Amino acid sequence: MTIETKRIVCGLCATHCRYRVRVDDGRFLGADLRKRTDSPTAESWRKIVAACPRAIAAPEFLYHPERLNYPLKWAGERGGGRWQRISWEQALDEITEKLAQIRDKYGPEALAITSSGEQNSADEYRVRFQSLFGTPNFLGPPSCGVGMTLSHLLTGWMVYLPYIRPETRCIMLLGANPAAAAPQLWNGIRAFQKFGLKLIVVDPRGTDPAVEADLWLQLRPGTDAALLLGMINTIISEGLHDKDFVDKWCYGFNRLEERVIDYPPQKVADITGVPAEKIRGAARMYATNKPGLIFHVNGLEEQANATQALHSRYILAAITGNIDIPGGDALLEPHPSVRLVADVELLDRMSDGQKNKMIGGERFKLYSWPVFDRLREIVEKTRERPLSSFWIAGYAHAPSVFRAMIDGEPYPVKAMITVAKNPLLTFPNPKLIYEALMKLELHVAMDVFMTPTCRIADYVLPAACGFEKPIIHGGDYFLHLQAGEAAIAPLYERKPEYYLWRELGIRLGQDEYWPWKTLEEAYDYRLAPMGVTFREFMDSKGYDNLPLRERKYEEKGFGTPTGKFELYSTVLEELGYDPLPSYTEPQRRPVSDLKLAKGFPLTLLTGGRNRRYYHSQGRQLESIRKRSPDPIAQINPQLGSQRGINDGDWMWIETPIGRAKFKCRYFRGLDPGVVQAEHGWWFPEEPSPDSLWRSNINAVLDDDPDLCDPVSGNFVLRGQLCKVYKAED
Repeated sequence: MTIETKRIVCGLCATHCRYRVRVDDGRFLGADLRKRTDSPTAESWRKIVAACPRAIAAPEFLYHPERLNYPLKWAGERGGGRWQRISWEQALDEITEKLAQIRDKYGPEALAITSSGEQNSADEYRVRFQSLFGTPNFLGPPSCGVGMTLSHLLTGWMVYLPYIRPETRCIMLLGANPAAAAPQLWNGIRAFQKFGLKLIVVDPRGTDPAVEADLWLQLRPGTDAALLLGMINTIISEGLHDKDFVDKWCYGFNRLEERVIDYPPQKVADITGVPAEKIRGAARMYATNKPGLIFHVNGLEEQANATQALHSRYILAAITGNIDIPGGDALLEPHPSVRLVADVELLDRMSDGQKNKMIGGERFKLYSWPVFDRLREIVEKTRERPLSSFWIAGYAHAPSVFRAMIDGEPYPVKAMITVAKNPLLTFPNPKLIYEALMKLELHVAMDVFMTPTCRIADYVLPAACGFEKPIIHGGDYFLHLQAGEAAIAPLYERKPEYYLWRELGIRLGQDEYWPWKTLEEAYDYRLAPMGVTFREFMDSKGYDNLPLRERKYEEKGFGTPTGKFELYSTVLEELGYDPLPSYTEPQRRPVSDLKLAKGFPLTLLTGGRNRRYYHSQGRQLESIRKRSPDPIAQINPQLGSQRGINDGDWMWIETPIGRAKFKCRYFRGLDPGVVQAEHGWWFPEEPSPDSLWRSNINAVLDDDPDLCDPVSGNFVLRGQLCKVYKAED
């Protein structure tokens, strides 16, 4: 028996852990969990992998009998469950013919694309195909990206990923639970707490970090912007801001000072439910324990005030001088030599006129192409390396695109390509999405399993999973660059997503833009400026981790029009938005809609992590499903007693647009007025369409554009009104 060790970058979640796996004569055995003595960092990651249920289940995932292995074409009525196996050649030829017909009849904008980049799908080549085809309608992530875009707009750099270091004296978690979603960060926080690190947690839920925090601010869901403005008020009024940094490097401080007069702690306490003294205490703790670091992810972005909350979050870091200092919020920069995603996107191949057809771009401007062009101008002032649109721009407003599929406004959308994405589970209001997808003239889905979205496609294509293809990860927004080799060759007729984009592109006349026959050849091109091929890079370290530079703004200033960190954003002002953050009570909330609240008095949170699953993935895996067999919703025991719902009972969560069934779990870390439900639930063992809605929490969430964040268009996945009652059936 000859066992090889391969170094992979895992595609089972967005963390992209790099670890070793074992292969026996071409058969994947799973993670190499032998203790690492060569590197403390490698040993730390090995422990994380050993504790990850998804990584442990990887062989089951790879060889699962329900994996998609061959191209399929629907036979009979779409969604009827009857499929015909066809060749890749036939599938690609027919798809190309139909795409060309739709493009010629309706224009290239009649094609929508949605993908996630999960399973190491090399999504940069999706952007390349999209640019060449000419459609501006990419339905991107519904719950992340605002912070990435906004920080570029305010500074000229991205401020997003937390770099906790020995110098860090305080960390504030905003709607983030790294104990469940980012264990490496949580391990670092726990280690540094032993040496005096202060931890502030802002979260409606009593998560593990909340329990371990020096201060836990349990706010009313969706009121983060008000809370942060109250903290800013305290810092300024008590003179705790970094006067030197503010005077030299910040623009608009006096106007900010005037704005936050409207947010004294007592008023903010009335809005958020957090006592005024706790708000002051958090502000003082963060401002006086410097360097301080702030970490946010989806929790802050999945609400109606997402842009306002994030603007406030960045202002907090700026006025306390916690920008680009050791242990503070880092200004992230790209790798200096690898060819970036920006170098392969070919964004300039799509005309400005075509880009401006992006649905939702005129109303929700933050992700629009004109704003991206503005960001390019800002970034060019601070660096020579190009800016990628990946993660930060070009997101058509998904609810508006789905409505265009139904009613043809502002123009018809007649085709969609879905790659590594499951919008019937991961977007709100999937019943409307179902109606929209059924009206398409062409729907192509490529995935690793037959998802609910795949079930109603015209063509379903088998994707190689993250263990069956190589990857380059990083480089564009942070210095760290890592690569992973394919653990094994793709089984059956599974293909990397790159193969789809290239083959479609060539058939549509894009031959000259696809010179690389394989994904590894495409990676050779990206690594060429470093003087290595992909194979040579893997044969060496397989990563290039450069040290963070500090206080980069001292070289050329910030990239903004004023050359400073813009507390008062001149670019937001140009776009017609408020240049300073504020708090507005969202529609259809207990405070803003008393009539609705009488029938639906509770506030619904969705998206809390179950570490065994990643979004809608993994429900087929027996080893995981037997440990988490049922969809779980948490309520406070007090609420359960009031509603006659016991721990372990099945209950309904109902909103004005529908209801979903969950098993109750008592959790004292929630306010009695709040319900927390897992997302991504479906039942692969049940092909009936009705099973899709039974415990799909997104099916009860409204995606009305009027409810979305008015700047970015982000969905409201946290904070809609609901009621709960015991399920008697």
